[in-house]
Amino acid sequence: MTVGEAFPFAIDRSLRRWSRAFLIHPEACVALLDDDTLTVLFGRWAVTTATSNIAAVEVGGPYRWWKVAGPARMSAADRGLTLATTARGGVCLRFHEPVRAFDPFGLFRHPGLTVTVDDPARFASAVEAVMASPADQPGDARALTPGQGTYRASTRGVIAWFRRGDDSVRQVKRAVAHVEPPARLDPSDVIQRFEDGVGPAYHRRYETRIVTDHDADSAMALLQTDFNLLANQRLGPITKLAGRFGTMEVGDRYVVSLAGPWSGPVEVIEVTPRRFRLATLEGHLEAGLIDFSTEDRDGDVIFSIESHATSGGVLSWLLYDVIGLARVLQAEMWVEACEIFAHVADGRRVAPVAVTTEWAR
Repeated sequence: MTVGEAFPFAIDRSLRRWSRAFLIHPEACVALLDDDTLTVLFGRWAVTTATSNIAAVEVGGPYRWWKVAGPARMSAADRGLTLATTARGGVCLRFHEPVRAFDPFGLFRHPGLTVTVDDPARFASAVEAVMASPADQPGDARALTPGQGTYRASTRGVIAWFRRGDDSVRQVKRAVAHVEPPARLDPSDVIQRFEDGVGPAYHRRYETRIVTDHDADSAMALLQTDFNLLANQRLGPITKLAGRFGTMEVGDRYVVSLAGPWSGPVEVIEVTPRRFRLATLEGHLEAGLIDFSTEDRDGDVIFSIESHATSGGVLSWLLYDVIGLARVLQAEMWVEACEIFAHVADGRRVAPVAVTTEWAR
């Protein structure tokens, strides 16, 4: 493989409720593979190993649903580990040296791993390709990407938002008669559409002005190469769930992994030189669209994040509209993203982040 790739897990509606009962969202499960490292993210758990540690790969299945539904499963016979979101089939990997997964002390290690990725044949072929040119030594390896934000960072984020003054954020809030998203989405098994959400509709825009040697096109190219550059790594790292590393294309998927029930899987539905648009997937806190864009204005670069969304469900509505905790945390996260963008573009902000909020009951 010349570039790494993210392989999403299969989404099986008949088993989704079992997965979610154990706080596993199939939409956010992924196998990340490059020339040196394999990392599998499954709920709060992760398995990471060097590709040189992979001894064999085989496509298998179907499986009996009661043997794979729900949490990770360890075989009593050989301690092999199964991370499954469907019974239709998957890929079995065998290792030279057993790997650790759940046990932080390394007392239990697993000689094999079965994963139910969405395209087993393609994943198996990609693994075979990296096995043909293995890394130097077998054994554990560093994860390809951060996994999850921390509760401490979330707490600090909420506190930071209430401490912000006019020198960092300028807010405008207003009620409107109607909020209309900029595009209609075709029906999909996993996309949460704006009109299917719960509670008030929100339109939010976060905008910052940057002095930089980059123009709007080159600044946006940086983000489309690595969306995770925009994230506070302790608050909400961004993991690619589907697609090649180093690029952004329609159909790619990501997840913003905050601690707690806030993690947000999204799918890329539009990409241009100065913008990309994301649609929320099932399991996201919100239902709707979010745009990231740049423009040249009077010699500076304007970076904006603009969303049109409703709450994704009753729990989301309680956290967002009634309690308000999710709303505050989201606002701090995107304001921080605007501040981080200035560093990504090797520039500096020349004005506070402008936050405009419109809502319609």
